Amino acid sequence: MILYKNTFDNIKTIGYNFPIEDSYYCQNNFAVVADGITRDPNGIKNFNSISFEERIAKYPNPSGSSLAATLICKIFEANYNNIINKKISLRDVFIKANKEVRKLNDIHIKTCDYLENDYYGAVGASAYIEDNNLYYSYICDCGVAVFDKNGNLIFKTDDDMERVNKHFDTGSFNWNEPEARVIVRKNYRNKPDNEYSYGAITGESEFEYFLKEGSLILNDGDIVIVYSDGFSNYLFDKDFYNNLISLINGDNLSFENYLEKMGSNDYKKYGKEKTLVVMKNG
Repeated sequence: MILYKNTFDNIKTIGYNFPIEDSYYCQNNFAVVADGITRDPNGIKNFNSISFEERIAKYPNPSGSSLAATLICKIFEANYNNIINKKISLRDVFIKANKEVRKLNDIHIKTCDYLENDYYGAVGASAYIEDNNLYYSYICDCGVAVFDKNGNLIFKTDDDMERVNKHFDTGSFNWNEPEARVIVRKNYRNKPDNEYSYGAITGESEFEYFLKEGSLILNDGDIVIVYSDGFSNYLFDKDFYNNLISLINGDNLSFENYLEKMGSNDYKKYGKEKTLVVMKNG
């Protein structure tokens, strides 16, 4: 059953009219989270000389990433009954969603330049619990994790971006430069022949190569979390589980204060937009 669900703002954009690019849908023993891929600000190609405020002011709103993430969750909602009746797999719903994102891009992106007119896209993760079995499917750095009733992290899906980011960190990729962003999006995204490629739901059929699925047996009382990448590092923090239990027990304020403290202390690891859906087995 669903114990909690919410999206938390990027701590740096609170107070600004900045679009939420995460989305989720959950019901009973099912959840999906989609995280829209950050877009370029309008009319600005080189980020080296612009301020944070200027970048925020020029950011597209509404965002195509928001549209893509919301659309993905709507496709899962439309297929919810088929999922629980085992007429369609979670993986196949992602494939359906990718086709709908393709239609969205056909409308809005006449010519993809991998910059301001890059494809609308998102990544995502979904999970379904039935008879002590957890079924999941995900792509890129959204994920599914399981804590046992003693607070031990006993399962977590792989973060495909960890390996890719390490490669980028060792190269000459300056994200502020438009040339670098074009190279990454054109030559590394949804490119199965590139060993450092990553997958995203952009309407490109090659995304299927990066779409993963699996299952595992749960114990009674296990906590299942479906999350966007903003929560990835929290899973390994020693205080996360106890704060999560407080949240489940209704202490929202303590959990929010915990997130604020972590985000303020290390914005890069903990401060960005993030979505969390919590389910319990049994």
